[in-house]
Amino acid sequence: MLSNLSDAAVIRIVIGAAFLCIILYILLSGKRRSRNPSSPAVRIDPEVRADSDAEREYADALPRPQDEADFREQAKLHFEPETPKLRATSRIGVRRTDAYEKLVMLYLAAKSGHSISGAELVLATEKVGLVYGHNNIYHRLAEGVNANEPIFSMANVVQPGYFDLDQIDTLQTPGVSFFMTLPGPVTAVQAWDSMLPIAERMAQLLDAVLLDSDRNALGRQRILHIKEDLRAFDREKERQIIKPGR
Repeated sequence: MLSNLSDAAVIRIVIGAAFLCIILYILLSGKRRSRNPSSPAVRIDPEVRADSDAEREYADALPRPQDEADFREQAKLHFEPETPKLRATSRIGVRRTDAYEKLVMLYLAAKSGHSISGAELVLATEKVGLVYGHNNIYHRLAEGVNANEPIFSMANVVQPGYFDLDQIDTLQTPGVSFFMTLPGPVTAVQAWDSMLPIAERMAQLLDAVLLDSDRNALGRQRILHIKEDLRAFDREKERQIIKPGR
């Protein structure tokens, strides 16, 4: 089903999922504090490790949908039927094809009680080398023959998901989402090795928390699992004699 979605639909799913997660987190955390301020955090799944007490507390409070497919379908309800009006049409960061087989996501969330300002965000994107382009979001671009095609992209978790540079000074967001669609201009492992360090660096620059697609703190064990899954994806593409970007 996901393979038939357009760029705009992919971004809507990504932003909708993140936006719904933030809203539920705010509601649930407020109820939790009012019932029992001293109650312990919910247990983290054993396969996921938080690298600090602050990340563990934040990640445990985030809701987890029982079914990811249902969650994504529900997220679509948060969007207007029309594609948001963009400030300009840019070819920077346009994917070669709308078809894809796998979607890999990470979330960068402001710590509880805080937000990320537009000025901070723009400065961070400049430091890590992200480029503003297609759909008015940020991209990490491939080089060589696939230049201008995105290895991965970064969008706002608040709908409609794009960044309006004309009003960026007024932006306050609870977080952003990083996502890549596969196959892409490079192998899955190469794309991950590009996205992860940039997401980690932005987490440092913005004093934010890096989460996986299930809203768990992104620990070392989870990183290893994701990378092994991407290696398997690349091996399958090699068996099918499909080159990245084709």
